[in-house]
Amino acid sequence: MVTRDDRPPLPPLRDDGLPTLATGEPVLARWFVLTMLLLVPVAIAVSVVAWRAADREPPPPIDRRVVGTATVTHDRGDAVFPVSTTAVPGPSCAERVRLTGDASAISAGRRALSATCQLLTSGDLPLAEAGLAAWLAADPSVRVGTFEASGVDASARLEDDGIVLELNARYLFEDATRAAPVVVAELALIGQPDWPGAVISAQAEASALAEQLRACGRLSLPDGVPRPCRDAEALLASGDLIADLVAVGFRDAARG
Repeated sequence: MVTRDDRPPLPPLRDDGLPTLATGEPVLARWFVLTMLLLVPVAIAVSVVAWRAADREPPPPIDRRVVGTATVTHDRGDAVFPVSTTAVPGPSCAERVRLTGDASAISAGRRALSATCQLLTSGDLPLAEAGLAAWLAADPSVRVGTFEASGVDASARLEDDGIVLELNARYLFEDATRAAPVVVAELALIGQPDWPGAVISAQAEASALAEQLRACGRLSLPDGVPRPCRDAEALLASGDLIADLVAVGFRDAARG
């Protein structure tokens, strides 16, 4: 039996206050101990940020309708795009469109446009059909990238005398067929007679949302209704969508 007095002595301490073995070697490497001490406040900070993010309510649909400029339909903020490979032509109704980016981006763009072409065959998306014609006449291209405004699903912009349709990088990680309704909405805006040249009007945005929702009704997807479709439905059910859109910066065409 080991008595209190028979217990082995505690390891000696070195001048840095950390224990050592009887041989004088440190029980734990000094760099490891110091690293762990430095990581404690970092871990606490990360935990606090994660907790706050999880507790935060997602922004309402109207806040994801970020108004652009006279040459941009929706402001996606800064963006990062994959390094471009050789551009390839788009599918069927969009053969004149250049698909740019790496192999994944080109594949996503092709899938989104293919689904859009199928939707346009219905004949009940006239704004998007007119927009496609205008787009094809304006050196059209598609790219997929990470947007600073992560809630923005798609954007179109005038760039070097051509119109670029941009898709959020989320469509690299989910079936890009789900992007077709937002492509329809962007085409509806590209076809507006005063764009590019003036900020998108609230009336044009509302019409594009209505066309987007009609496109959503023609999609049959195994993973449920895409969020942009739910957003369009919620916005169109608003008591005064035009006023809501004007409030977030869209131009009121009724006021000139």
